[in-house]
Amino acid sequence: MSYLENHLVFASRDQGETRDLLSNLNAIDQFDIIGSGVSMDTVIHTACFSDLNLLYASFGDVRVQIETPESENNSLFLLAVTNGGGKVHHRGQEFDLSLDRGLIRDMRLPLVAYEENFACLGMELPVRLLRQQVHALIGDAALMIDLKFGTGIDFKTVGGRYVRDTLHYIAHALDGPLVDLDNAILLDSLRDMLLINILMQLPNSFSDLLKYQTASRAVPHYVKRARDYIHEYADRSITLEKLVSHAGCSYRTLQIAFNETYGMAPMAYLRNVRLAKTHLDLINAGDGMTVAEIAIKWGFIHLGRFSQTYAKQFGVLPSETLRRRH
Repeated sequence: MSYLENHLVFASRDQGETRDLLSNLNAIDQFDIIGSGVSMDTVIHTACFSDLNLLYASFGDVRVQIETPESENNSLFLLAVTNGGGKVHHRGQEFDLSLDRGLIRDMRLPLVAYEENFACLGMELPVRLLRQQVHALIGDAALMIDLKFGTGIDFKTVGGRYVRDTLHYIAHALDGPLVDLDNAILLDSLRDMLLINILMQLPNSFSDLLKYQTASRAVPHYVKRARDYIHEYADRSITLEKLVSHAGCSYRTLQIAFNETYGMAPMAYLRNVRLAKTHLDLINAGDGMTVAEIAIKWGFIHLGRFSQTYAKQFGVLPSETLRRRH
């Protein structure tokens, strides 16, 4: 199965061309075919969303050796196999790559991999972005600990499967409803979803704090500041970092305060605000406007799910509201 088919950036049977491209994309300085009389068939697809870049790579029915050097790039690289398998030597460890076993590579450290009939989804994850997300979730406690992940990912665990499924979901979304859509609200929400799932579901040095931290009692003005921000900027991208920065507290504190005040989490409150604004736009829509256009404007891309949520909130389908406008 191929991914990101609408985002092809490279296709070649030439080993030198492939090596040059991978060197630029993923800091790979050695790429060799193992065996004689075989030819490779490389395809590379990449799609950007928010400030992340999702990559799909396939090398055909060949066995290859890949080496990466030490570098100053303080990023991780998340890899999920979609076909074939291999072996990896990284951070003093050796383990298999397979559909059930992925990799979190520290791009500052060297790596040697042997891959056969190989295809994968991968993504560079700047440590800076991950730490920003941790800070948004737990506050200043994030400043006290280095961010570290294990090298291997067990996709047979519940958390591992969830992260892999999230990668697949994003790949299909970028190749489907979002293929030509430049919508910061949607793209930033995909980014937040992926980063949070990686931090919450894959074992790392913040796992205990993220799951079990006890937050202090929320101060009411935090809620008001966040609430007013949501209402004023609901038509723009509101990420976790933006919301907690404006509120002046950790996300955990804000979540507890919102649940006490409104009976829901801040992002659920944001969704309800956007639903309300969608409702008003449908009522006041001009001739020729469609439910899809208005829904997408407010960040709803799955129209079937949106219709169900809208009907539950307002008692009618959005198409009925549009027909009855004016």
